Amino acid sequence: MKRNFYLMIALLSSFASGAWAAEISDSLKYLKILNEATTYVFNYPSKNAAGEDIVLSSALVAWTPKEPKETDAIESLHIYSHFTITSDNECPSSNLNLKELALFGILLKEKYAMELDPTQDFISHAIIIAPDYEGYGVTKDVRHPYLAQELTAQQVMDAVNYGLKLYQKHVNDKRALPFKDDWRSFGFGFSQGGAVAVAYQRYIEQHGLDEALRYRGTICGDGPYDLIATMRYYIEDDGNSYGVETEHRKGINTMPMVIPMIIQGMIDTHPDMKGHQLSEYLSQQFLDTGIMDWLASKKYKINDIHELWYDQLQEGFDAGDRHYTKEQMAELFESPKEDRVWAHLSKLFTPGFYNYLTNASNFNAVPTEKGNAFKDLHRALVDNSVSSGWEPKHRIQFVHSKGDMVVPYGNYLAFHDAHPDREGTIYRIDDSLTDDHIAVGTSFYLALTTTGTYGEYFQWLDESGSTDIIAVRDQTADWRTNDGWYTLDGRKLNARPTQKGIYINKGKKILVK
Repeated sequence: MKRNFYLMIALLSSFASGAWAAEISDSLKYLKILNEATTYVFNYPSKNAAGEDIVLSSALVAWTPKEPKETDAIESLHIYSHFTITSDNECPSSNLNLKELALFGILLKEKYAMELDPTQDFISHAIIIAPDYEGYGVTKDVRHPYLAQELTAQQVMDAVNYGLKLYQKHVNDKRALPFKDDWRSFGFGFSQGGAVAVAYQRYIEQHGLDEALRYRGTICGDGPYDLIATMRYYIEDDGNSYGVETEHRKGINTMPMVIPMIIQGMIDTHPDMKGHQLSEYLSQQFLDTGIMDWLASKKYKINDIHELWYDQLQEGFDAGDRHYTKEQMAELFESPKEDRVWAHLSKLFTPGFYNYLTNASNFNAVPTEKGNAFKDLHRALVDNSVSSGWEPKHRIQFVHSKGDMVVPYGNYLAFHDAHPDREGTIYRIDDSLTDDHIAVGTSFYLALTTTGTYGEYFQWLDESGSTDIIAVRDQTADWRTNDGWYTLDGRKLNARPTQKGIYINKGKKILVK
């Protein structure tokens, strides 16, 4: 381990302080062996929205070759932010999700199946720090501050700081591989995790941690970067936005549990939301379904909640002295499939809030008046968006489906509109997928790794600062007249390559998608 790595840890440590309880880990706790990686868990010190000391939990996955060589070393740090969960057993320290296990297993496999350049071991010779968000793991008994971006970014970076210090103890004891001199770090995540990844890139850059971390950039899929754009889509889209046809219709939400999670997260963390209640925004009928109790229990996955609502839709239900018939439930919910329940926003929201959302003129500007429940929430949603208000210094690889009905493509467009002149240099988009949210997540976690695309993304980020990469998207272009295509290791090809990857043509690196 070199001196510059110790300096990095010292710099990171300056952003976390306080007296901490005994629950904080003094070493990494072994969890399991995964492929050619070892999984650990640890508890670390952080702060909650009130600025109070809190202990959070995290997983750490480290590349562990079966037959290590003397020259083996960790070449990169991957900071992972997980997608939206509603049950505690889905969080990284409790039991890594199957998709995440597959991703980490492939990512850290010693001979990672990259089609681009198999010498790029910096991708697979890595450690991954995967924090539980507040409200999961050791804090499962408290409410999760959903989409409180700055808070979550700070807590994730506290996990990185503390996890690196614990990992260094293992290095000192010869129980883990040291960091290579030219190691680097990356961030990645999908859905909520995509937005969190962008949020902590912003945090890293604004707090001057990027040089210490050798931060290269972020890979993020279908994230809610702009919460107003997301809400407006639910209200306005009639199944034909962004040039694709979907089943979405105006006033429908296809994953209803995210609405109370978003609003409660704003109430719990935004200063202008103090004193406001969910009942100002959500109808009594929707609250009576039991959604807040289900979320608080941390026992139910998203599919479980859909099933509970489906039963209410089929049979009606009693909520204390209030009874809701099947007909009344059909006004609130509909079910395109037995395992999915969609909500009519006109019945999910209170009449006042629904009218505020459907009045497009309310969104011409961010309201400044304080004390009004709807305007305060409007402002809180804007403040917890990460699409604008900052200029990224490091690259971001977006993946976003135009057919996503939960986190719509407008989230990426909001980022693009805020940074229109930087596409292709500081950020770029892969919008080739057209499936809905869950299916896209599967592709993000599984298909992208096995086809080598994920490695391609990491390579683009690692170019960090280069502006000579041109994205080639048009597969019908007349490329046959362009001579001199080479692989990165200097091997000349007979023609323009058809396999995805980075190649050299006319002295420039060309990304073929």
